[in-house]
Amino acid sequence: MSAKKIGIITLGCDKNTVDDEYLAGLLEDLGWEVIPLEKFNSKKTFDIILLNTCGFILDAKKQSIDTIAEIAESKKKTGNPGKFYVLGCLAQRYSKELWQEFPEIDGMVGVGQLDTLIKYIQNEELPREDKFCCLKKPSVSIEKYIRRKIITPRAYSFLKIADGCSHTCSFCAIPKIKGGYHSVPMEVLLQEAEYLISQGIKEINLIAQDITRYGRDLKKGYGLPELIKELAKLKGDFWIRCLYCLPSGITQKLLQVINREPKVVPYLDIPIQHIDKKVLKLMNRPGWNKDTIQKIQDIRKIVPNIVFRTTVILGFPGETYGAFRRLIHAIEEIRFERLGAFIFSPEEGTPAIDLPNKVGKLVAERRYHILMETQAEISYEFNKSRVGKEYRVLIDSYDEERKHWIGRSFAEAAEVDGIIWVHSPNPLEIGKFYQVKIISAETYDLYGEVKESQ
Repeated sequence: MSAKKIGIITLGCDKNTVDDEYLAGLLEDLGWEVIPLEKFNSKKTFDIILLNTCGFILDAKKQSIDTIAEIAESKKKTGNPGKFYVLGCLAQRYSKELWQEFPEIDGMVGVGQLDTLIKYIQNEELPREDKFCCLKKPSVSIEKYIRRKIITPRAYSFLKIADGCSHTCSFCAIPKIKGGYHSVPMEVLLQEAEYLISQGIKEINLIAQDITRYGRDLKKGYGLPELIKELAKLKGDFWIRCLYCLPSGITQKLLQVINREPKVVPYLDIPIQHIDKKVLKLMNRPGWNKDTIQKIQDIRKIVPNIVFRTTVILGFPGETYGAFRRLIHAIEEIRFERLGAFIFSPEEGTPAIDLPNKVGKLVAERRYHILMETQAEISYEFNKSRVGKEYRVLIDSYDEERKHWIGRSFAEAAEVDGIIWVHSPNPLEIGKFYQVKIISAETYDLYGEVKESQ
């Protein structure tokens, strides 16, 4: 008798991807056949569909609700899937509304309740009313090792070193959805990373709401620098990349580790959100009164070849024209190699929704385009400076249409930055490093030729 099939659909951030890989590993160990799905397809039959939702901003909530509605409709009309379970941030935030609106949902849990969801799946005879559990005080604590099933085969993976958030940024609902910051014990992370490496992963991306806070809540005498040092000791040829570092938490100790450890790529993702101190104070950002430009300059002195990625919010309440111009001037001076921007999305239940001096949608959109045009010039200038140089490149995939391999150097983070289109007369191996010479540049992407394998 063949194993029952469970399809897992992941919406939202990289942390949801990690949670779903935990789920997939737990279910596979129980004998289920687990199949990752990019989206629901009613023509494919499943015993169970698990939908991990996102409830962070309006667009993400709409995508989650639309997907729930699509699966619920298929289940009602055709009986496919046999069972339908919803979990994650949207379930945590709007559990009662979703439970009442969609009676086709067979079970629902919020965040950090993987064990509860497993129990629901195992006990099919439980009535629907007993398969609803979204804790009023959410917690996303992981205390033990869980074998992950890599649900998207690729050369890179994410190591969730903590979840939840104890910051109180006025625009963000994450602390209400996920609760306080919880670090994963180092011994668990080392075991998890070792397993990922054994599965062929060549790049480990450290993620959390703010990885610089890692370890403080555990009070075991270690933090992010110590974790990175121990990860770097693991056997194998792989990269470590630091994502989601709040500027206020970046210490000289951390920078020295990045500078000294060969396995740690000189790349930092630091979401500044803005540069104007009045706007940052309204955002209630940690270190709002610090000099961001000076911070970046200091980091570059310690790690001279470092590449930065940042994110910026435009149209935040109180962002005057002068504040916006100061942001543009700062971006032109700092010259972040990578930058993403978002237009402010007011979230219910957050202090920012009640702030005065709202910025009109058209004004915010115009500012967004000005910023991205400014950044495009900076990005192109950076890419042009790399033509003629050689880099160690990790091959992620192959593009059949363009007949080029897709890779990244230390300067490109997966899924958010540009890529390197690699030409090779001979087949390359996905998940392997190659020495590549850059031959031309576009605004965000580069083109290169393979020199030799490493």
